[in-house]
Order: sequence, then C-alpha cells, then structure tokens
Amino acid sequence: MKIRVAVLIAILLSFSALEPALAQQNFFNFIGSGARARGMGGAFIGVADDATAISWNPAGLATLERPEASVVGNYTMDSYKMEVQYTDPGLAGFDSDLSFSESHPSFNFGSVAFPLVVGERNLVLAAAYQRLIDIYLKLKMEFDGITMELEDKGAVAAISPAAALQITPEVSAGAAFNIWTGSEKIEMSMNGFEETLLDMDYSGFNVNFGLLARTEKFSIGAVAKTPLTLKAKLKDAGSSEEMKYKFPFTFGFGAAVMPTENFTLAADVDIRPYSNTDLSNGTTISAGYEDGTQFRVGLEYLIIQDYGVIPLRLGFRTDPWLSKGFDDEKITGLVFTAGGGVMVGNVWLDAAYELGMAKSEGDDEDFDDDGIGDDVSFKQTTHNIMVSAVIHFEPFQ
Repeated sequence: MKIRVAVLIAILLSFSALEPALAQQNFFNFIGSGARARGMGGAFIGVADDATAISWNPAGLATLERPEASVVGNYTMDSYKMEVQYTDPGLAGFDSDLSFSESHPSFNFGSVAFPLVVGERNLVLAAAYQRLIDIYLKLKMEFDGITMELEDKGAVAAISPAAALQITPEVSAGAAFNIWTGSEKIEMSMNGFEETLLDMDYSGFNVNFGLLARTEKFSIGAVAKTPLTLKAKLKDAGSSEEMKYKFPFTFGFGAAVMPTENFTLAADVDIRPYSNTDLSNGTTISAGYEDGTQFRVGLEYLIIQDYGVIPLRLGFRTDPWLSKGFDDEKITGLVFTAGGGVMVGNVWLDAAYELGMAKSEGDDEDFDDDGIGDDVSFKQTTHNIMVSAVIHFEPFQ
C-alpha cells in the first residue's frame, strides 16, 4: 500500500512539475478570433477585412463599408498523456501512464462596427468582446481507493472599443483599446474533502495599433501592442495580495497576395519577446518565460455560385510554449487548420477546425535525488472547433 501511495504521489508531482507550462500555455498564447482567420492558420494581419480585425489588425476596420455585427463560438477538446518510467528497483512494475482529457464550449468573440464617412474618407467605429485567455483544466485520478479531482476554470477577456480611419484610398490606420477583466478559480477535492486553492480576479489595459496598405493584388499590414500589466488579485476577504504580470511591447507583420479575385495567400509573423516579462509582488523578478514568436500561413479560395459564395481555407501555425520541457528544451507545438463556410446575402457563416500537437520528453530532474522517477514523456493534442456568424446591415442614410 505504501508503495502504491508513493506511486500516486509521484504521478501527481510529475504532473505538477509540468503544470506551470500548461498554465502559461493556456494563459499567454494570445491569438485573434474568427473562424475565417483561424481557418487560414491565423495569417490575418495583412488581410483583416472584417470586424474580427479588432483582434488582429484594427486598421482593417476601415475597409468595412456597411454596419455589421459578429459572434464567434468555440469548442475545445484537449487530451494529455504522460508516461513515467521509474528507476528505483522498489518501484519495478509501477511505471505510470497518466492520460486524461477535457472539453468545454465558450463564447469567444462578439462585435459591432459602424462605418461613417468623414469628408471623402471612411471612418469606422467599433467595439468588441474578446475572450483572450480561456482557462479550463479538469483532472481526475483514482488509485487504491483514493479519488482526486482538480478543476481550474475561468477566463480573461478584453472589452475593446476601436476606431480606424482611411488615410488614403490604399492606406488605413486604427487602434483598439483593450480593457482587460476576468477571474480564475482552482478547486480540489480528495475523497470528499473539498478545498479552494485559488480565487483570483484579473485586470489590465493596453492598446493595439495597426496599419494596413492594400492594392488590388497585394496587401501588407503591421500591428504593435503596447506593454501590458495584467494584475492578478486574490479575492480572499481582507487579502491585499496582488501579482502583476508585466508583458513587453510586442508587434507583428503580415502580407497577402491575391493572384486572382477569388484566391488569397497570406503569411504572418507575430514577434513576442516574452523573455522580457517580469513578475511583481512588491519585488520585481523575471518571469523566466521563453520568447513566443509565432509564424502563420494560410490560404482562402472562393467558389462563386449563383446563390452565393463558398469559401475554402487551409492554414498552419507554430505554437511556441513559454517554458521548457523535461528535456530542458523549448516546447514548440504545431497547429494545422481547415475551414469553410457560405456567404448568402447579408449573412456570412464560417467554421474552422484546428488540430494542435505538442510534446516533450526527457529526464525529470525533480526526482533524480531520491530515485523515484526518470524518463518522462508528455503529449498534448488539441481539437478546436470555431463557428462565426457575421450579419451585414444597410448603410445609414
């Protein structure tokens, strides 16, 4: 029995050793919204010609000619597998294979946009809700009569008023003002005993600036995001403890080519120097994160029919984690995407599917001193389904 309990503890410790990497990945891998953009792998900085431009490149809002409203829903399925091979002879035969999965739906994005004409230039005012950090992890393990459940849930969203102006017929500029708000709660139960491990509120503010230049066959875009101080404050009564995540200035570039009217090829680079991120709780220290620069490519092909337009999309992006794996090397996942939809009249419906994969393997040094475990491998697989609806309205008279 003692050996079995030791194995359970070793499994839990193995998972807890990786949990910071999972938390950082779930938290800070910010990416824009919309089934159209995500079906193209997220290569949208140089495209950005619908209301989801708020989350990619706000300058693209200036391309809108009619008022519109959009909603985006998301359904995520994550599966994790961790294997531990023990070197302690006393644990021979107790090699661990921990697998679990979780899934959940979420409201991802909603926006409204209103084009106006100022002189001869297009001015677009918009506002959006963006679920930028989706927090959900549920773990349940049973071993020799011991049942443990851990649930981490919540979200951090941004309420983003935005504006974009057509500077010339080909060039536009825009900005989105992100008011961050949200909460997180971690609860654990073990054989009927329940405990709240964390109850936190989040807040912050930053601004995204964008530029977009577009011709009939080519477009190029750039976006710059001001530094973000994300405040995390405990909700415990009487507690004044507050942690500040101080993210650096980040920026991205994108380009798209349209060799024909119904074919678009796009590519982005999103530069995130997260190694400059600091943590502050009275004392400022480095967060110890890895840089998170992301590369994205995608394509869109429009099949034009009498009743409307059917878009088909494919894409790919890298998915850099912010921490190292068990082999002390940076984890970089891969995401493959596909999407499609239908455009009929004033309504555009789109759907996207994303398949994400990441892995790490090596020696778990946390257990080398006492010989409990060695040779750890970890794999994460993510299936993500995103659905968008955009409704266009008649221009104001």
